[in-house]
Amino acid sequence: MIIGTAKEMVTPHVLMKMGGYAARTEPFEGIHDDLYVRSCLLKNEDKQIVIISYDIIHFNYCLNKRIQDYLCDRYGVKKEEVLISYSHTHAGPAIKHYHEDPENEYTELENFLFERTRCCIDKMFLNLFQGDAYYAKTTGDWNVNRRKKVNGNTVMAPNYEDIKDRELWILILKDNAGKIRGIFYNYSCHAVTLGATMYISSEFPGRINQLLDAAYYGCVSGFLQGSAGNMRPLISAKGSKFSSCSFDEVDQMAVSIFMAIKNVIERAEYKKIDPVFDAVSFVIPAVIDPLPKEFFEQMAETRKAYKRTVENYDTLSETANIHAGIVKMTDDLYFAYMGGEICYEVKQIVQEVFEGKDLFFLGYHEALTYIPSDKIIEEGGYEGKEAPLLSGFKGPFKKGIDETIRKCFQENYERLQK
Repeated sequence: MIIGTAKEMVTPHVLMKMGGYAARTEPFEGIHDDLYVRSCLLKNEDKQIVIISYDIIHFNYCLNKRIQDYLCDRYGVKKEEVLISYSHTHAGPAIKHYHEDPENEYTELENFLFERTRCCIDKMFLNLFQGDAYYAKTTGDWNVNRRKKVNGNTVMAPNYEDIKDRELWILILKDNAGKIRGIFYNYSCHAVTLGATMYISSEFPGRINQLLDAAYYGCVSGFLQGSAGNMRPLISAKGSKFSSCSFDEVDQMAVSIFMAIKNVIERAEYKKIDPVFDAVSFVIPAVIDPLPKEFFEQMAETRKAYKRTVENYDTLSETANIHAGIVKMTDDLYFAYMGGEICYEVKQIVQEVFEGKDLFFLGYHEALTYIPSDKIIEEGGYEGKEAPLLSGFKGPFKKGIDETIRKCFQENYERLQK
């Protein structure tokens, strides 16, 4: 197998507003640690897979499209062979979707990210070597469900008793000398440990990357965000509330996850990948349940986020197109990905399609909104009702999304079996 790895800094070099919280509209005050884009290539004969991981909150699909086109035009990598994941750090720059600033501000950020990513990709193709890939799964308790029923209402608070995603999947890349050259790992947890800090930071995922890169000299590590929609850092749960953590606490969480990965590697608790690469990409048409225009007109009086919905109400679509895909690594190992902030219950639906197989599941493929299950839609709360409205949709998702997601993944999974 031919493998390539690279990384490139994407820390803003001009003052920008912070992303992650609508109320945080001021420029960042400083840079605690740098943000990166990291990539790896796995190639077997004429089949190749490219994985790209960003230390930013996420970005609209327009950036993904430019990256896919570049990889196709210059290196012959097909669109469906490209996996893009955003760590979802809330301590990075704002992106389109969170503020209503002039379009050119986000165009400049998009151009900046694209140019840095292009450099990262070019370096990756200059850094090719023969080697092998391995994978492993372990589990850990670094997150907590953030949806809780209080007096009949679903609120954002630590729910220590509810379900959560404990899976930590690890992809390990070695050269022919046995040296580790890349580690890309998949876990589900909102990167909100720091709360509303005004300092740029890659948060706990970036700190894990630093520790892995330092432990394995010459290694490029990358975080692949999973079903973190309703998963928050356990370390930020203080009794019945969530609180902002210090950088020392971020480090504490990162060290714990780093040690879990390191233990798997040092005990050689992984399987070799004998590649049979194949891939497919598709769009999931999730139906919106529209609210009357009058609702948004009333809300716009106190919530600026709804003003644009009122202005564009008649032309807004009643379907949200979620970009998704499946990568077949071996007959027993798959990567599946979706756009939006995926709730854990949605991952469970997708896992049913891959029953008996090993699965890396990636959310945050593009900026969209929270993707809930039917159960979460029925319960309401932020992920089930409020988030789609704040993201510019004319209503929450309609029940039936479970079957839509399951059907799309099932049909495309079957395509890869032919």
